[in-house]
Amino acid sequence: MLATRKFALASALFVSGGMTHAVSPTVTYEFTESFIGSVSYSLFTSPYRRYDDLTLVPGGSDLPTLLQTATRHSDTPFYAPPSGQTYCYEIGGCVVTGSNAYGSYSARYWVDAYRETMTLPSDNEYSGTFEFTSGTGVFAGISGGGSFTGREWYGAATSDEVVTTTVVGSMTLPVPEPETWGLMAVGLAIVLGMARRRESPSRTT
Repeated sequence: MLATRKFALASALFVSGGMTHAVSPTVTYEFTESFIGSVSYSLFTSPYRRYDDLTLVPGGSDLPTLLQTATRHSDTPFYAPPSGQTYCYEIGGCVVTGSNAYGSYSARYWVDAYRETMTLPSDNEYSGTFEFTSGTGVFAGISGGGSFTGREWYGAATSDEVVTTTVVGSMTLPVPEPETWGLMAVGLAIVLGMARRRESPSRTT
């Protein structure tokens, strides 16, 4: 009986040790996503704020469906800069979020170039970089980043604005570790086998 208990305990430690020391593997997705939407502004106090509300263009992502960004939002504090200066003035970057029915993520982004046409109708261009910072659901454990480019079209009034953004980058996500699941299955089978053996009636000789 004592030997059986020691063996069961060793099996349990084998399982827990495998879970503790196993390193979770990751998978990296290279992707391009295109969005279209509108922008609103808060121009009453400095710094001004810009709010982008974008949705994925139909067929605009080459990611698996579960990882496609359905909506994308950003909140950008800024000063109205001359051409070539940074649009997002925050040293630590500005916040952009993305989400779908299966999860959401946050990222920091920096606008490196912004070409502004002062006359209406206007056609403005911008570009920059971003880094993922956190995620939930299918995006839990996300890391990576990339770059983006965008264009803005204004009609006779800012309410006529249309914005398009194309994001190119990579996202790295944790995936289940096959070896860990294997260790758990083997260890559990051993423990269950010991339990069944202990529960089975002893034979009379």
